[in-house]
Amino acid sequence: MHAVEYRSAEGMRGKAVLVVGSGNSGMEIAYDLAAAGAVTSIVVRGELHLVTKEIWNVAMTLYPYLPVWVIDKLVLLMCAVVFGDTSRHGLRRPAIGPFTMKLTTPGYPVVDVGTYAKIRSGEIRVLPAAVKSVRGNVVEFGDGSRHPFDAIVFATGYRSTVRRWLKSEDGLVGDDGMAARSYPEHWKGDHGLYCAGMVRRGIYGSCEDAELIAADISKLLHPKQEQGNGV
Repeated sequence: MHAVEYRSAEGMRGKAVLVVGSGNSGMEIAYDLAAAGAVTSIVVRGELHLVTKEIWNVAMTLYPYLPVWVIDKLVLLMCAVVFGDTSRHGLRRPAIGPFTMKLTTPGYPVVDVGTYAKIRSGEIRVLPAAVKSVRGNVVEFGDGSRHPFDAIVFATGYRSTVRRWLKSEDGLVGDDGMAARSYPEHWKGDHGLYCAGMVRRGIYGSCEDAELIAADISKLLHPKQEQGNGV
C-alpha cells in the first residue's frame, strides 16, 4: 500500500513489515508499526537530517535574527548532543545544512517522533539498499539481499494533482503538476493565473514567487499609479 492509504498498525503485531521511504511520513509510519509490535524494517537510501520538534522550533525562532549558516551550525550541534552520530545506525546527514535545505530545496528535515530510539534499540531495522524487485512476499534489494515481508508500505512521496482540476491550457503547469516553464519565467500564466512554489526552490523560491505575483497584481489594479511612478 501507499502511505496515503495507511491508517494504523492495527493487526500488524508480529508481522514483518517493510516501509520504503525515510521522509517524515515513512519515519512516522515505521514508529507506529514498531510501537504496535510489528517486526519493522525501513529502507533509507539517501541522506537526511534528523531533528526534534524542540530543536526545529528553536531554529524557526532564531531565523529572523541570525544568518542561516549560524542556525545550521546550532541545529547540528544540538542534534549531535541529542542523537549522537546517526550514521552509525544508517542515517547519514547531507552536506547541506538542515535550515538551508528547508529554504532552498524541496527537501525537509525529518522531525523525530521516537523512531530513532527504536532504530538504536533494534526494534526498527534500517536497510540501506533500494528495492530491486518484489516476488510474492520476498523483496530483493540492490545489494543482492532478500527478505520476506508480510506487508509493504510505500512512503515514497506524493504527486501534484493540479492537472486533475486545472483546465487551463496556457502552458503554466506541466503534466507533472509542477511549473512547465523554467525559472524565472515560471510564475505567470494567462488570464490572471499564477503559480507559486512550483519549481522546487524551497521557501526562498516560494517567497520570491509571491513577491513577483503581488507586484504584478498591484500593477494591474493600479495602472495609473505605476505610470505616475515612472514619470
